Amino acid sequence: MTTFKTSAKRVAVRCLHHLGAPALMRRRSNPSGSAVVLAYHSVTDDAGYALPGIRITPGLFARQIKHLAQHYIVLDLHQIVEIRGLGEPLPTRCVAITFDDGYLDNYTNAFPVLSKYKIPATVFATVDPVLNTGRFWVSWLYEALQMPNSITAASAVFGVACSGRDAEEAFNLISARLNHCSREERHQLVEELARQVDGPPAEGRMLNRSQMLEMQAGGMSFGSHTMTHPILANIDAKERVQELLTSRELLSRALSRPVEIIAYPNGRSITHNYDDAVINATKGAGYVAAVTSKRGAIQAGSDNFALPRMGVSQQGGMARFALNLERFRARASVGVT
Repeated sequence: MTTFKTSAKRVAVRCLHHLGAPALMRRRSNPSGSAVVLAYHSVTDDAGYALPGIRITPGLFARQIKHLAQHYIVLDLHQIVEIRGLGEPLPTRCVAITFDDGYLDNYTNAFPVLSKYKIPATVFATVDPVLNTGRFWVSWLYEALQMPNSITAASAVFGVACSGRDAEEAFNLISARLNHCSREERHQLVEELARQVDGPPAEGRMLNRSQMLEMQAGGMSFGSHTMTHPILANIDAKERVQELLTSRELLSRALSRPVEIIAYPNGRSITHNYDDAVINATKGAGYVAAVTSKRGAIQAGSDNFALPRMGVSQQGGMARFALNLERFRARASVGVT
């Protein structure tokens, strides 16, 4: 029954798109102060290192960016924060583009498309793997779990009953466990799995400093995604400050430009991903704004340290993207978050 409902919904979305529903909806004016911030992650045809929910193919990404260039005003997220700070209205059909994590494919596959259409974007980089070539545990773990016998080994290492499941299911179980670990414990567990399985190399999937500098010179901007991608609300206060402050300082130094915005890892507004303590620590670390994965459009009264976004992936194709974008705008026009 669930599969039938899902299939029926997809057919309905495609039909609405084919009939021109997004174009009709675009006639709606933005309420003053509203904008939709898009949250991408990985732009790749390689299904090996990014989960389906955070991956989009370069072909679909190019179609989406062309669509945005034709029908919307795309501003850098920093511009939106600045305009809001001045109390001025945002342009009609205002959109910002962001990427989380700092994947190399943001440079190889996304940056050329954005440059072609002269569209800005903000990349929120996980600083340890990007600047220190450390292991980005999120993509490494998903890739490792697709290796022979790795799920059985992971079940023992992480103390999670994931044997018999596929890589995505196993990853979700293990990451739920790791999201409640300290940085040191998570590092030790991941390294133990690396010793036991013939997994992927620690390097090769993430941006480096020279690539970021090239992107920055080409109109892209950067923000922090912490040092090691923890759930900030699940770690102690001292470690939280280190994740926030050290990532900001190192990235600012590497790019010779102040880093002012952060994306909370796993920032959806569900159980303890971010809370008042995280927001206060973020302000104390010198940031001027933070984005989450809470679904919605920015509105006049939105908290600058808990800005909502619209997640984008391959799922649903162009039809879902176009309709969701207008649905988020419509919800903002009636004050629904």
